[in-house]
Amino acid sequence: MQWHQNPAERRQHSSAKWCTYSDNELPLWVADMDCVSPPCVNEILKAAIQHGIFGYGLESPGFRDAWVTHLKLRHQWEINPDWICPVAGVVPGMRMALMAHPECRDILIPSPCYPYFQTVPKIEGRTHFPVNLWPQNGALYPETEAIKKALLSTKNRPAILWCNPQNPGGTVYCESFIKNLCAEAENANALIISDEIWADLILSEKSHVPIGKMAPENQPTITLMAATKTFNVAGFGCAVAIIPEANTRKRFKETLIAMPHVMPIAYKITEACLKEGQDWYQGLIEALRANKNQITEWAKSHPELSIITGDASFLAWIKSRNADAYLNTRFCNAGVRLSGGTPFGDPEAVRLNFGCSPDTLTEALNRMNSAL
Repeated sequence: MQWHQNPAERRQHSSAKWCTYSDNELPLWVADMDCVSPPCVNEILKAAIQHGIFGYGLESPGFRDAWVTHLKLRHQWEINPDWICPVAGVVPGMRMALMAHPECRDILIPSPCYPYFQTVPKIEGRTHFPVNLWPQNGALYPETEAIKKALLSTKNRPAILWCNPQNPGGTVYCESFIKNLCAEAENANALIISDEIWADLILSEKSHVPIGKMAPENQPTITLMAATKTFNVAGFGCAVAIIPEANTRKRFKETLIAMPHVMPIAYKITEACLKEGQDWYQGLIEALRANKNQITEWAKSHPELSIITGDASFLAWIKSRNADAYLNTRFCNAGVRLSGGTPFGDPEAVRLNFGCSPDTLTEALNRMNSAL
């Protein structure tokens, strides 16, 4: 994997990760990586520059086929290409899903979870019903029947916002869990909206189980996926909402009117990555596994911390066993900028992004040692 030898050079390109904080802080926060994207991305960009015209565009002809083939080979999920609704990102897809279903006033949300799981329902004026997640064998799971109890407490038609694999815990939810989630939603007439952007960044031997694969085709589910995290092309917003049930899909597509469209070049980059980026992808998985192992070894020297790296993503969830609410401040003072846990639902935790070079990670962990 080609990591930037001097990743601070990313500041010259207005990188949110590297430009938001001071030059003497190592940024291991926002979830993009410090590696060069697959060669096919540069080829797409070169061809676009040579063409030199950047007007309105359409979905590239092979885009849906790329997703259909990818889902069949990687996740054993055979879909109809008509189920695919392209969107400019997973988070916009979450909001559009709620906008398309104004009757879903009560929203079940796992906690801790990616901050937009709280902000998007709030923007849409919905009521938040948290489903607390707890450490279980190195993963984050809800207590038994927690989802059923939360659904029973709702007063309006509910929706379930889920994150699979989990951000920040990296939990790859097993097939029995996903089947049960779908069954509980069906019993409560609840819409399921599942953020599955981390589906292809699994670092263990486990397999991802898509929500839409486990639910009956006539059950209202919206599975949101993208190649942007996997291939480090988050600057080219492109995602898909996979919606088998016809009425749910119709309502979602009607909501897309006047929304930002996917850039033509983003379609082509996603298609190329799915079709041509697999050798690069294997190198990335090996590099991320090595970084994850480095964090696992580091954790052995800090029994005062609870550290969850899970089975997926390039994220680690760190919490003091002594209820240290100032953990993030201490790391910041040592020159390491992590994501504070408050927006995720846990002010005593921090999220670490290990999608960086081994040298950057080593330096950050050394600085964190000094803070501890």
